[in-house]
Parts: sequence; C-alpha cells; structure tokens
Amino acid sequence: MPRLFSLFFLFVFYACSQSSDAYLKKGKELMQQGKTREAIEFINTAIEKNTSNAEAFNLRAVAYYELKEFPNALLDFGQAIKLQPQSYRPYFNRALLYTDENRLDSAFADYNKAATFAPDTADVFLNRGQLLVLMERHTEAIADFEKATRLDANNKQAWYNLGNTYYRQKDFKKATLAFRQTVKLDAQYGKAFYGLGLAQWYDGEKDLGCTNLKQASNLGYGDAGTALAQFCQ
Repeated sequence: MPRLFSLFFLFVFYACSQSSDAYLKKGKELMQQGKTREAIEFINTAIEKNTSNAEAFNLRAVAYYELKEFPNALLDFGQAIKLQPQSYRPYFNRALLYTDENRLDSAFADYNKAATFAPDTADVFLNRGQLLVLMERHTEAIADFEKATRLDANNKQAWYNLGNTYYRQKDFKKATLAFRQTVKLDAQYGKAFYGLGLAQWYDGEKDLGCTNLKQASNLGYGDAGTALAQFCQ
C-alpha cells in the first residue's frame, strides 16, 4: 500500500508539472495514432492550463471534426480564430467541415481567409480549387490548381486536379500536360494514367492514349478496362 501511495503522488507531481504545450504534444501524438477520444482528454488539460492556447482549441476542433461532432468542432474553431485571428489553420480546417455540411459559401469564405494569411501554402489553393469545382466555377478552380502547382511543383494532387478540370473543360492538350506531370510524380497512380489516356485519345493521340489506358488497367484502375473496350479494340 505505501508503494502505491508513493507512486500516486509521483504521478500527481508529474501531471501538475507538465505545461499546456506538453499536454498538447501528447494529444497530437495520440491523434496520429488514431486515438482521437483519448487525445481530447489531454487537449482538455492543455486548455485548462492555458485558456489562451489557440493551437489547442484548433486541435480539439479537428478531433471533434474527426469524430463527426460538428457543433463542438465549430465552437472550438471559433475560439481558435478569436484567440489568433491571423492564423490560417482554423479557417482552413473549418472550411473542410463546412464543405462536409454542404455549406459551400461559408467554406469558400474561410478558404479566402486562409489564402490571405497563408498565400504561400499550396494546400490552401488545392482545397479551394476543389471547392470551386463543386461550385461549378471551373475557370477559377483552374487558377487555384495552377497556383498550387507553382507553390509546390511536387504536389501530385494539384496536378491531377488541374488535369481533371482541364479535361472537363475539353481542353485536352492542357489536360494531357497536367496528367503527364502527375504520373511523373507517381508512377503507380492508376487514375492519373486513366485520365492521361482519355485526354490523349480525345486529342488525337489514340495510340498513346490506349497505351496509358492499358497502364491504368495494369495498375488496377477498374474503369480503364471499360475504356479499353470502347476505344482501343
């Protein structure tokens, strides 16, 4: 019993000595391990120790978002913004939530804020571009995807989305260029080979198109088989 008692006091002393940032760090680690509910307990303590810790409110909001507890997430995103109004992260993260709720205008407003505060962050423009596609504002989406590729030339998702949006606009030459860059960055990206093959086929490069459709099929992209049967027999 005395041993248990002394261990208890050691734990209490350790817990009391930890800073808000230490609990926040532990919360991040648990979230990376997929232990979101457990992470919230540590983030709660981080906030109790420092009620002005904007990063902790943002992280707890992300945790609630992952758990689909959207009202709690919105409250915490709002508090993070109140505490640190020029940080792009809570705007960026809240935009994801608004998109899930189909509140596209609200999401767009938050991405605009994020772009103002983080004009050199490629993912802001990638995500805003994806939202603009949902809003059927394809010309603006292309501008955002192009900016994302300029900011991060190795962002394969930005290149893929750029190619896909050009393809929807029937600009097959530009779609081909973007898809080529995508597969250069990831030679296992079957969906990108599929897009590249279709863009080339419609641009008159039928043999090259069929070659890339075959590659998409070899990589396991299901729709490629249908396209091969339709275009390459």
